[in-house]
Order: sequence, then C-alpha cells, then structure tokens
Amino acid sequence: MSLDRFGENVRRERKNQGYSQADLAEKVDISRTYLSQIEQGRAQNLSLRLAQRLSTVLGIKSPYQEGDEDEEKDEEDIPQSLREFAEEDGLPPEDVRMLAGIEYRGERPQDPQQWRILYNVIKTASESSNTS
Repeated sequence: MSLDRFGENVRRERKNQGYSQADLAEKVDISRTYLSQIEQGRAQNLSLRLAQRLSTVLGIKSPYQEGDEDEEKDEEDIPQSLREFAEEDGLPPEDVRMLAGIEYRGERPQDPQQWRILYNVIKTASESSNTS
C-alpha cells in the first residue's frame, strides 16, 4: 500500500471514529503537524513502529503489511469495541483482523473485556498446541 493511500485511510478512520487530529496525534505520541503530513501522504520516513501504532489505534492496514487489497473491505467491519480492546492491549493488526472474523452463534463480543477474554482463550490454546 502506498503512503498516500495509508494517509487517506488514516484521515478517513480518524474522522469516522470522531478523533480530532490533535486527539489522535496525542494517542500515538506525535505532533498534530506530523499527523497532518501523514494524512496528506507527505510524511518523510514514516517508521514501521508509528505505522503500526496508527494501524492498531484506527484498526486499519499498515502500509508495510503484505496482503490483498481486498482486506481493506474487511477492515471496515471491525467493531468499535474490538478497536478499543486492540488499542488498550496493543494488539497487532493481523490479530485484530482475525478476531473481527469470529462470531459465536451469529454474534460477536459486545465490549472490550469480552474481546480480551476471547483473545486470551485463543492465545492460550495456540500456545498449548505449539508446545505439544
């Protein structure tokens, strides 16, 4: 993904989630001016770490992440409660997308704590199967 497209996605999701530039910049520990440059595709040397922080907070794909462009449609389907959990716990974007695709009896968790429980169960089960 190009940095221009990433910047457009950052701006769109920031607005969709009701963040001002100042609010989002503070959340990811950068200046509002630098965030503006990112949104305009003019940021110089956008670090992998910052791109991942923005991706996690907003629930969008990082420009440094490999994958299908079709995944962007899936990112629009990430519930706000999952985004909050991902931000609080610093989940990698690929884990957020994995969780977004999970339903139990046609329903998803409704709050960040329910997402946290689900994530920890999956993580524990995965770690157990890797040690066997």
